[in-house]
Amino acid sequence: MTQASWNLISRFLGLSLFAVAGCTVEAVGSPEELEEEARASVGGARFGTYCQVLFENDWQDEVIDGWDRCSAFNDELDDTDTKVFYWNLQGAKPFWEGASDQVYVEDVNLMFTNTHGGGWTNSAVYAMWDDGDLVHSTDLRWGNEGHGLSIFASYACETLKYSDDRTWHRWNAAMKGGLRIILGSHDEVWNSDTTDEIGEDFADNIQGGQSLRNAWKDALSDWNHDQDVTAVSFGNSLADCESRRDGMTWQNYTSYPRRRDGDVTHWCYVAWENL
Repeated sequence: MTQASWNLISRFLGLSLFAVAGCTVEAVGSPEELEEEARASVGGARFGTYCQVLFENDWQDEVIDGWDRCSAFNDELDDTDTKVFYWNLQGAKPFWEGASDQVYVEDVNLMFTNTHGGGWTNSAVYAMWDDGDLVHSTDLRWGNEGHGLSIFASYACETLKYSDDRTWHRWNAAMKGGLRIILGSHDEVWNSDTTDEIGEDFADNIQGGQSLRNAWKDALSDWNHDQDVTAVSFGNSLADCESRRDGMTWQNYTSYPRRRDGDVTHWCYVAWENL
């Protein structure tokens, strides 16, 4: 099986970027209480999956075993929670960036993604199927529509890069919508048959009550490749940020109030090298 690091190559810029008549009843309660009630009413939380293996005109390398990762994630997590969608990334960019059709990103609590990624100077980028199409993190605002996305997990290179001190610049716009935590990589993750179970492992870990950060770390650890794993959270103080980063689970994440706009003042991360 071919083994390749998921680096996003910007061929059009010539740069190697190392990544790849009735009554109205008003609801009573805090946003978090209402969110928890909604979660219980549908038999668990809601999740969706956006993944891509092949790309138009081969503008990116094949993501080997990508369907296995995503399908296994879905098959495991829908034993306890509600799968809302499983789509490829053809024509998906408008839905990531806030299209009015909320059957997509903002209608789930957790989104899992498998594609190529990169940590550019001014944004984190994700490759869509469409030739040359990238989603930029600076064009996102997640967490404030529909159910509102809370957890974003992406198996892609470099999207949570922090070594250049640009993480805040890349992600504060997205987080200010109310997104609670991002799981990804600060450098490289690998594409091979020894990493095809990371989706299933992550789902199993969060079902078992592990913290989101540790569930992600454990799932991405691989005996055959050096994986670089990261979790990033934002808050209204350093203590708030660290508490959310370290204590949040799939079972308790609604107990952490959403932070939006001016309440997002700090960011924090945890990272592991060469797992």
